[in-house]
Amino acid sequence: MKKILFSVICLMLTMTVQAQTNFRELTFDQAAAAAKSEGKLVFVDVMTSWCGPCKMMARDVFPQKKVGDFMNEKFVSIKIDAEKGEGIQIAKTYNVHSYPTFLILNTEKSEVARSVGYKEGDSFITELQRLLDPESTPEKLRARYKRGERTPSLIKNYASYLYDEASNNRRSFESRVKEINQMVTDYYMALSDADKVKPENFFVFNKYVKSTEEPAVRYIVENIKKIPSSNRQELMDILSKLYDNEEYFLISGGRPVTQENINTFKNDLKVLGLNDKGQHDHGITLMEAGLTGGDIFIQTCRSLFNQVNELQLSGILGGLNARFSKSDEATRKKAARVIREQLKDMDVNMLYTAVMSILDLEGSH
Repeated sequence: MKKILFSVICLMLTMTVQAQTNFRELTFDQAAAAAKSEGKLVFVDVMTSWCGPCKMMARDVFPQKKVGDFMNEKFVSIKIDAEKGEGIQIAKTYNVHSYPTFLILNTEKSEVARSVGYKEGDSFITELQRLLDPESTPEKLRARYKRGERTPSLIKNYASYLYDEASNNRRSFESRVKEINQMVTDYYMALSDADKVKPENFFVFNKYVKSTEEPAVRYIVENIKKIPSSNRQELMDILSKLYDNEEYFLISGGRPVTQENINTFKNDLKVLGLNDKGQHDHGITLMEAGLTGGDIFIQTCRSLFNQVNELQLSGILGGLNARFSKSDEATRKKAARVIREQLKDMDVNMLYTAVMSILDLEGSH
């Protein structure tokens, strides 16, 4: 059975998705010539066959229409495998060591800018816009910040640059990200009440707020009535994603779960109107079952397996693994059985996580 599970993983990793972004089947020289003819820059996705974030970009980001529209207007885009063919020399020439690395080159193949690592669609577009803006070079952004400028566009672009810079040093990445998030939070909390609810400052909640317990979110919950109705839906769309992620962490055990923070989560949803269709009800049931542990959580996962959304399902898979991978053999097998029972009907996007959870629960201890 384990051989079958590994085969499922291999099958998933070789699947491709038709991308909205037009990656052309051109050599490096041909891409430069095409860019010159069309008045565009060259975009090179330097990737490898084994790189998980590379596959996520190909599956989740490049197919997005808004990303494709932006990319196709400005670039002749190609993919280069850093371990095959001319990609080996390209990676060496441009000193590429992390994947994916996205090179922006002029038609003479000189580097204009680069971006490293996976980014969500909106963040990816923002990053590319910053890289292409002559007023947003790293030197100018840093100088403007040091002079005391605190405009939304400056903070948004400077924080995006700092994130990209941090990604080049994995050893200090987590500590740097905390500093960047704190910088953005300090900026937001120093704003006037009127400025806090302006759309140009909603970027804070898109990337730099990681938990619903953070001050920026607590401010919104406590002052929701101050937000003009014309701005409210845009902000709620952003916060909805944040609360979805919080739900995942509370189900999976990625954050400490207490009755108090479950109650806070439920109250926030009510105040913000984010559970008007009961979309979080199953998640809350799973959180509360997680407080009891053991058989109750396992049985609740089994009963709701086919009723939850994709993120809640990810929480179930993570929660079973996190709670029981160190348990006795009988309990581990019981938890794994819940997942096995659903494999045949599971969406392909969830199979990898499900298989890895089974292997972890049933592996040697």
